[in-house]
Amino acid sequence: MGDAVTIAKVQARGQVTVPQDIREACGVTPGSKLLFIQTGPERFECRVLPKRRSLREVAAQYTVAGVAPDLDQLREEMADDLVREMGLAEHES
Repeated sequence: MGDAVTIAKVQARGQVTVPQDIREACGVTPGSKLLFIQTGPERFECRVLPKRRSLREVAAQYTVAGVAPDLDQLREEMADDLVREMGLAEHES
C-alpha cells in the first residue's frame, strides 16, 4: 500500500472537502460519519464508521429460509424421545 498524500483546505465554517480519490478508497459517501482519533500532538487518524442499520436489517442477515418450526411440537417430540431413551412409561400429552 503506497503512501497517499493529499492536502485539503478548511473552509470558513470548518468544512473540509474530502478529495474524490480518498472518498472512493475509503468508501465515504454522503452521510458517512468519520471518527477522528488523536494519535499524537497535532496528529489525528481518521476512520470511516460503519453505517447504522436497523434492527430489521441486522436480523435479516440471520434469517433462515422456510417456515419456522412449531416450538410446542418440538418440545413434545423431544419429551417423547427422552422418555423412549430412558425406557420410561409413555409420555402423556
